[in-house]
Amino acid sequence: MTHYEEKREYERYDLKAPVVYAYQDSDQFSKARMYNYCDGGMCFEANNAIEPGSDIYIMMENFSPDAIDAEFYDGYRAEVRWCRKISFDNSPEFIVGVKYYKTTIT
Repeated sequence: MTHYEEKREYERYDLKAPVVYAYQDSDQFSKARMYNYCDGGMCFEANNAIEPGSDIYIMMENFSPDAIDAEFYDGYRAEVRWCRKISFDNSPEFIVGVKYYKTTIT
């Protein structure tokens, strides 16, 4: 049995939910499906590849400001850290990892 040290900075939470994303300065949103998230980022499945380093905006597809954890529904600016192809058939799908941009109030 191999023992390894967990290197993640934040605890990860599984949540399968529909999200939408758009490139920075674009109003063309694409549908995706979130797999998990943490305080630092998110992992989601998309139909198209997204270039690492891209700035994107992500929000829940069915925005509901009265829902539990409503702050999550506001959306996040994020940087794409990695993108990997996950399907082997004729309908390509990609798994995408993003890191949220931290905002500071001065």
